[in-house]
Amino acid sequence: MSNKTAFKTIREFLFPEKDKEFVIPNYQRGYKWAVKEKSDSAVEKLCEDLVNANKEQEYFLQGVTVVEENEKVILIDGQQRTTTLYLILWYLKKLNNLTLTYDIRESSKEFINDLKNKDFQKFEESFEDSQDVHYFKQAVNQINEKLKDEKQEEFANFLLDKVTILYIVIDRDKATKTFTMMNGSKATMLQEELVKAEMLRKISLPEDIEKQVSTSVEDNLAELKEIISIDWETNALRSRYAREWDKWLYWWNKDDVKEFFDCKNPLGYLLKFYLKHKEGDKKKIEGKKLFDTFSELLNENGKTEKQKTKLVFKELRDLQKSFEDIFRIPKVHNYLKLALICSNSEDDKFDIIEYFIKTKSKIEKLSDYAKWRLVGATHLEIVNPEKSSSLKQRAEDMLIKLKGHFVYEEAYDLAAKQFLRVNVEEENKLFDGKGRKFDFSIYGNKSLEHIHPKSKVYISIVPEGEELSYFYGNNENIEEKKNSKQWLDRTGFEEKGAEHCVGNLVLLDKNENSKFNDKPFNEKKQIYFNVNECFKSRNLLHSISVFSKSDWGIKEIMDNKNKFIERIKKDYEIKD
Repeated sequence: MSNKTAFKTIREFLFPEKDKEFVIPNYQRGYKWAVKEKSDSAVEKLCEDLVNANKEQEYFLQGVTVVEENEKVILIDGQQRTTTLYLILWYLKKLNNLTLTYDIRESSKEFINDLKNKDFQKFEESFEDSQDVHYFKQAVNQINEKLKDEKQEEFANFLLDKVTILYIVIDRDKATKTFTMMNGSKATMLQEELVKAEMLRKISLPEDIEKQVSTSVEDNLAELKEIISIDWETNALRSRYAREWDKWLYWWNKDDVKEFFDCKNPLGYLLKFYLKHKEGDKKKIEGKKLFDTFSELLNENGKTEKQKTKLVFKELRDLQKSFEDIFRIPKVHNYLKLALICSNSEDDKFDIIEYFIKTKSKIEKLSDYAKWRLVGATHLEIVNPEKSSSLKQRAEDMLIKLKGHFVYEEAYDLAAKQFLRVNVEEENKLFDGKGRKFDFSIYGNKSLEHIHPKSKVYISIVPEGEELSYFYGNNENIEEKKNSKQWLDRTGFEEKGAEHCVGNLVLLDKNENSKFNDKPFNEKKQIYFNVNECFKSRNLLHSISVFSKSDWGIKEIMDNKNKFIERIKKDYEIKD
């Protein structure tokens, strides 16, 4: 063991003879030890282990790796443990002069510093909390739950003098590499955070200033002012880049954004999409290669590392704005999601997104693109004018299936997509044609509901020379006539093909479909329009138009079918 590595108690680690400032560098990921997954959080587990430990023996806590720089201790590995220890010591009123600084993250730095002036209080969550602050608050509350029954002075002495860590000091120039090696199998955020760290490092590189030999006090003072000015601008730029990056991270981790793009990467598709666009087919970009690929990109010849980093960051900023635009503009948002529902691979998804970014101001083209994807057309078929005949054939094949008697069994997915499209188009007509963003979560739980129920129905038949007989919908004989309030006459349904046709179907949320069961139309209508109950499917404007009918029999079903088919023919320009 070298002289830079030693076992230290928590007191020796955090309260050395000469006060130190403990720094969380900008490339470290956010504080996450308070996150609960399937069981207790890491904070709760640590507290429980410490509470249950033999207080007469030493307790070993995993090591920390640091860079020592003047009066600062920069945490390379051990950020989560050190921050948690800081919060525990604050709770125990043993912080003394301990200083913990989150580099660049102003809200985190402010929260940690402000703790010194506060006694324990149960923290309430706020909508404006950053990720770190949110989990700091959760950690404090979890610490209180685990330690509130402990004798605090005795517990504090045990923590400070009996809990030991392995303290490892490395050189500054090895910090990023060490962080990469030690965190290689940890959080999914690692690759994105390493890219961020590398870009912030390169943007912080000193400018080459041409120095001139001079004995003039004025000249030397001017040169010094220039150096200070450049240094100030570099720090300001670095801070701005870090804040912007964190805003991108926040946006991509919003629930509606993650669900819309169906992407769980910490920074969504931003980095992978950027690299695919830059690299084209030259490389296959995999998650594990993200950092290496960006490093190569930032080291390309022709520009200084700092100049190249500025250019890449600007391109990422522009791309991020494009992602936000296609998500924000209602009609673009709606047509994009219709297309993404039909994507079959990440490359295909990227082709769709690229098309929408380039064409976002041409709504009619986006509408056409979405409608063709919904009948199974590929990206190349849509963007290639020579493929127009194949598009026409796909539309005609769809129409044949939707005209059939057994759409529910034979063309369920195709019908569901067209019902979704017409509901989206109704949303797009709102607000003077500017449209409203459609809630696509309903499509993940989609269900086609039979309006006239497919069971609890009867057929009345009069065989020649016999009395009137009644049969179930499956043709089993009913011995006596059923009460018409419970049973519905479906005489003629089979002849017309009405029961399972597109005219007797409507799109609903699957979770609400069960509320209808096999109820008659009028009862379903009462449930649908009962404003005293939350009913997600009530947001489907086309479905509303169907349930607004006063009666529902064969005539209404066939009229609805013909109306729907005519709409499909018009939208896809299909001639009889």
